[in-house]
Amino acid sequence: MSKQLRVILIMFIGLFACGHDNTPEGVADAFLFRYFIELNQRGALEFSTGLAEEKLNKEIELTQNIRMTPDLDLAKHRPFIDYKLMNIQRRRDDAVTLFYAVTIENPGGADSKREIVVTTTNTDGVWKVNNFDTFTK
Repeated sequence: MSKQLRVILIMFIGLFACGHDNTPEGVADAFLFRYFIELNQRGALEFSTGLAEEKLNKEIELTQNIRMTPDLDLAKHRPFIDYKLMNIQRRRDDAVTLFYAVTIENPGGADSKREIVVTTTNTDGVWKVNNFDTFTK
């Protein structure tokens, strides 16, 4: 499957991913889609709380000037990113950690693999991402 076809397929799936299940897996997937596929930190805030929210706000602050560049074409530099849920650890009834394997295919080559750990918490019946970390393999 060509990279263009995969990008179109992911965007099509993304249209249906706007609504998410109020589960640890549902909120983690919605968060990862916004953050890694759409490169949309502001959109990922919707699914965030605590330390995850702080990290996103810091990233938004640090990238604000770059994103306001008039001729910036993010699509030209956007890598193809694929992530797969590898493991789930239920810490308590209200805390779940999810582990993902990530493949990043950059337009200019230099592909890489990462691991992402997403911690979710349930407050008043609503699941949110409380923290996330990315590790290079």
